[in-house]
Amino acid sequence: MKRKKLKKIVFVCTGNTCRSPMAEAILKKRVARMGLVGLEVCSAGTSVKENDRLNEKTAQTLKDKGFEEIVHTPKQVDGRLIEESLAIVCMTDKQRDILMDMRWQVLREAGEEEIENNVYSFSELAGYEILDPYGRDIDCYHYVFELLSGGMTALIEKLLPPAVQKKFIPKPKTPKQPTAKGKTAAKTTAKTAKKPVAKTASKNSVKKPRKKSANA
Repeated sequence: MKRKKLKKIVFVCTGNTCRSPMAEAILKKRVARMGLVGLEVCSAGTSVKENDRLNEKTAQTLKDKGFEEIVHTPKQVDGRLIEESLAIVCMTDKQRDILMDMRWQVLREAGEEEIENNVYSFSELAGYEILDPYGRDIDCYHYVFELLSGGMTALIEKLLPPAVQKKFIPKPKTPKQPTAKGKTAAKTTAKTAKKPVAKTASKNSVKKPRKKSANA
């Protein structure tokens, strides 16, 4: 089976309203600064409720930290998202275990024989889990933001080493070389321009021989 091009880093939490959308916003900003093109950053939840939306305190925290207002609709993690993921980062070890099982089943059903792990918990990458701020005050949301932001450098180093980053750095455009026909035309024009133009003497400018006088 031919695998799809893996170009998504997916953050996963429970409801996709607090932690994972915050992590998504932080990494998107870092990726843009790094000049990586084509790498998608998104988020999803393991138990998304219908008609749910971005938590107001998450939105306020991002605004307090200098982020532009984001439009976010919580979505459930599904097979397609799993198949297209370069890496899946879960907020807790428990969520990682759930996603590892889910991914194994999805890829087996898709015909994959050798399955390499690409599901991680935040603790594996940064050294600590991300607590759920739901139902707590705004200070807790700010604290969660700092935890996520502080762990992004370690996450980038492990998930996006230089060899991987190269795949998403656009190559500089090289100017088109002139065609052989163009070169020939250019040379002909140059020769024509350099070739001296012979002056044609006018009839009036030609001196006639003087007639000898009879006394000579």
